[in-house]
Amino acid sequence: MRRMLSIFVTALVISSAVFGGWEFEGVLAEIPDTEITNSYGMHGVTVDGAGMIWYAMYNYSTASLYPTATDTVDVYQIFAVSSDGTPASFSPISMLTISGVTDTLVSSCRGLTTDNDGNVLYAVAGKMYKINHTTGAGMAMYDYPDFTGSLSKPAVDDAGNVYIGTVGPGHAIKILNSDLVETGNAVAEFTGSNTRAIVVSGDGQDIYTGSTWNGMGIRHLHSDLPGTFPHEEVEAIGGWQINDTTFQQLWAEDVSMSPEGLLYAANTQIEFTADTLHGSRYWVYGTDGTEKYSFGTPNGAYDQGGMFNGRGCAWSADGTKMYVADFGYCAVTIWNQVPDGVDRPITIPTAFELKQNYPNPFNPSTTIAYELHQDGLVTLTVYDVAGHEIATLLNDQMNAGNHVASFNGSNLSSGLYIYQLSFNGQVSAKSMMLVK
Repeated sequence: MRRMLSIFVTALVISSAVFGGWEFEGVLAEIPDTEITNSYGMHGVTVDGAGMIWYAMYNYSTASLYPTATDTVDVYQIFAVSSDGTPASFSPISMLTISGVTDTLVSSCRGLTTDNDGNVLYAVAGKMYKINHTTGAGMAMYDYPDFTGSLSKPAVDDAGNVYIGTVGPGHAIKILNSDLVETGNAVAEFTGSNTRAIVVSGDGQDIYTGSTWNGMGIRHLHSDLPGTFPHEEVEAIGGWQINDTTFQQLWAEDVSMSPEGLLYAANTQIEFTADTLHGSRYWVYGTDGTEKYSFGTPNGAYDQGGMFNGRGCAWSADGTKMYVADFGYCAVTIWNQVPDGVDRPITIPTAFELKQNYPNPFNPSTTIAYELHQDGLVTLTVYDVAGHEIATLLNDQMNAGNHVASFNGSNLSSGLYIYQLSFNGQVSAKSMMLVK
């Protein structure tokens, strides 16, 4: 059973399926029987030149090879599927042969992107591979000099130049040609923050990076002549005034650039920042720093548009379908664009209703959904079977609409619990089972 981690949080959802400019469709791929941890998960997604969706895992092997009768090698496979989930003839990929040398994929995925010829760039620890998208065969390999740690997700400009950096600071962001031959540095030494992902503008003049772990927003660097003049830091994008004295910058675990040139940044999971208003969802910005909207239900059910910690967005050729990799939920979800000028279907319920929690049984956390047909005072309380109050998750005035709350039972014993919703004089209750 999938297990969910969360903290107490209640979030308003515009409708059960529409978020910002995107409507949740469903799950394209998932790794079954996995639990949410901060040590492994889905770590990349891209769409190749034929429309196939590629994805791979970090720190979670998906197969084992047996080079001898007594040896076992864990493999981190690359998967390629069509939009309906049908695997490509060559998927999954366990080994790549380049210039007569075969590499078994014993290193985790650090990021995926597609080059201008529709082929796939796959970054692992210290290396990046170029893979033919029609055959799954290796085409080229770049070995980052004097480095064996994690590489960032690569980026490609309109001229076909490839940009690759390292997750940890203190190393260069390299510029390679389309054959993965190094041509220079975009930044001689990138300092100040870890970054799992970089994107680049079509002309190569602007680079945008994430800021993993230390919350520095989307870092923006610019060069008037990329490849000749180094990229210099301009500004950081993304953040919120939490209270009178606190400004919380975006912790961009992933940065992706959409076909129309918008920046999609995955803010880190709520448990890292305790920012329940902004964590565990994607935020969308213009390159001028303008905040557009966010999408994803924080810590909600992943098969209903829930999000824990994003690791990549990729788009169909026409830009109307988006695929999102979520690290914590080990899944790739499908989203459909809501066109500009089309009224988004904001669903106002016709009655007050408390939903069954999901998952159930749960350990240690679960999501509770409820619907309000009008504005009113809402109290959501958890009791044990003896009637003792365990927690009050919510006691506030709420607007009509669809809402979700999360309950964490990590400090409780296994057993049956009751959650009760009081709303404008009405009361509804359901039971849930904590199993440890």
